[in-house]
Amino acid sequence: MNLTPEQLEEEKKYLEEVMKVVKELYDKNSDSIDSQIDSIQELKKYIWDNISELDDMEVAGEMYNVNTNVGYANKRIANLQQLRKSLYSPYFGRIDFKRDKARSNKPKKIYIGLNGISKDMNHFVFDWRTPIASLFYNYGIGNASYEAPVGTISGEVTLKRQYKITDGQLERCFESDLNIDDEYLQEILSNASSEKMTNIVKTIQKEQNVIIRNVVDKYLIVQGIAGSGKTSVALHRIAYLLYAEKDLTSNNVLIFSPNDVFSEYISNVLPELGEDNVLQTTFSDFAKSYIKDYKNIESFTEFIERYYKNENFDEEEFRIIKYKLSNEFKKNLDEAIVAYKNGLSFNHGFIINDKFISKGELNQLFNEKLSRLPIPERFDVLAENLCDISGVPYKKYEKTIKKHLLEMISGQLSIKDLYVSILNSDNFKQKVEVSKEIELKKGKKLMFEDLLPLLYINFEINGYPRGNSIKHIIIDEAQDYTKLQISMLKKIFTKASFTILGDVNQTINPYYMYGSLNEMNSIFDNEGRYIELSKTYRSSEEIIDYTNEILGINNACSVRKSNSIPVTVEDIESYDLVKKLKLEIDRMTSIDLKRVAIITKNNAQALDIYNKLENEVEGITLIDGISEQKIGRIVVLPSYISKGLEFDGVIVYTDDEHKYNDKDKYLFYVVCTRAQHCLTIFNQKAMKKTINK
Repeated sequence: MNLTPEQLEEEKKYLEEVMKVVKELYDKNSDSIDSQIDSIQELKKYIWDNISELDDMEVAGEMYNVNTNVGYANKRIANLQQLRKSLYSPYFGRIDFKRDKARSNKPKKIYIGLNGISKDMNHFVFDWRTPIASLFYNYGIGNASYEAPVGTISGEVTLKRQYKITDGQLERCFESDLNIDDEYLQEILSNASSEKMTNIVKTIQKEQNVIIRNVVDKYLIVQGIAGSGKTSVALHRIAYLLYAEKDLTSNNVLIFSPNDVFSEYISNVLPELGEDNVLQTTFSDFAKSYIKDYKNIESFTEFIERYYKNENFDEEEFRIIKYKLSNEFKKNLDEAIVAYKNGLSFNHGFIINDKFISKGELNQLFNEKLSRLPIPERFDVLAENLCDISGVPYKKYEKTIKKHLLEMISGQLSIKDLYVSILNSDNFKQKVEVSKEIELKKGKKLMFEDLLPLLYINFEINGYPRGNSIKHIIIDEAQDYTKLQISMLKKIFTKASFTILGDVNQTINPYYMYGSLNEMNSIFDNEGRYIELSKTYRSSEEIIDYTNEILGINNACSVRKSNSIPVTVEDIESYDLVKKLKLEIDRMTSIDLKRVAIITKNNAQALDIYNKLENEVEGITLIDGISEQKIGRIVVLPSYISKGLEFDGVIVYTDDEHKYNDKDKYLFYVVCTRAQHCLTIFNQKAMKKTINK
């Protein structure tokens, strides 16, 4: 509903007042930073000029002062950057809230923005993360409440407005309610996608806000359909936790991303929200620190590429890999690890400083009293105990005693040898129906399917890493993690809370699949909270209808309204390939689609298409997950790197030798759901399953 001229004039006056305050604060902070920088330079000059006359304590004291001033200056610079954003658009929403049993019957006006703006104890704009701002996301007109430090505050929302402010000027202002299809949301959804993910502060929906502001549950498991905003929710959740939990810093948060392309894609969101980027890694990169016998470790992306580039996959090898990644194989590993530990024993006693310790005593200490410790720690503690018993100094004889103990014990195998023995056990061979001798693939690269069990054996025998400062873990695209992976991360990051996000319908691992992500809850002793996001904001109704048919699912209809652009499915000949692709790119860009992706099934196809179009399409780029290439206006990329990304238009291309088959339906679903406005499919028959109502 539009405002009256009087209401609009009132809003313009308030905006002028806020802009004046922001400019004053900006100028004041700029002057303060200049002064602080001058002070730092003077301190540095003083230390340099007088270094010969200052003792070590005096130098240390002066350097402490310099570092303290630098810290303050950095905080002021960050604040200045936020004020600069406020100069462009200081707020985006307003609610009027009448608190129950308040002294005044007049509702309080609450303006909400990306950053809080205050002066002389007056709050002109509230940060979107403040407790009272949750009213904007959770309620329309009517009864409402929010959780404040003093408890639950109840009352009534009497007005709700949204604003579009550009360069400090009010472009639009209108009344709104809690309507998912409101015009402002539709306007934002209709905008072209960008090269990097942007924040969604202005359009956070109620079901998303529940996840973002959850500080009660240590473990959150979020199942969200394609385009439901899972990753955006995760990043805004980080920003909220950094705001709400005072002892949490960006160095205490770790994101596990599916690949480096995705990490680059999301790198702008937290800085937009006024927070530093947190730590990021992929599981394979993380694992490299703990596997020393191999120079290279196959990434998950390379693992998937290995499968999809080989259409004639060996059935026996498929069974072996599938079992290696299965939950059942973990039971075999556990049995072998227990047997290995039980097989460790001392063959004879030990004399230290004329004190004899029998093999029975050694074995009782090692296998009973110290049984809960990792093997290396058992040797450490046993050596210390023997020093105490025999009355010799531990620091002096520790290494010598440990060396003798290692020489005396039987049953030792390397981690790799133990793993190979498990692979060649009768039990393993029966499960995978093979009789041949199984070996680890030779070479410098460790295959992904061997990485997980080797890593697990290593941790279970040698101990899990400890002493890290991580307090919160984000796992994105969690459907592609096995239970074993999640379990290892939980044992490593014992003090951390977890936010796990994924979609079982976007599983691209052909060897492992969940029926529901809630199955992961067993890893957290069923103490996690499972939440589903069922609305999709990415794709048009036409694209959602098509992609639902691929899997025979009935996902909630698109929040984005129909754009009357049908999904195109067409066959093209190889001699006509370049011409057809160019025409389709031109068609999409002519209807103002800013970013277009050609998505192939595998990397070899992507490289071939790129080479054919490199001199034909200006500005085209290749994203292969190997070279550091940013996502541009027109891109070519393989299917398994497209996960988590989105484009205005998508051209799905396959050739006769690499069509998506029924076994590839989840990968095909992932590829098609990358499209926001327009989807064209070349050389791929439609996959239509009966929709499960």
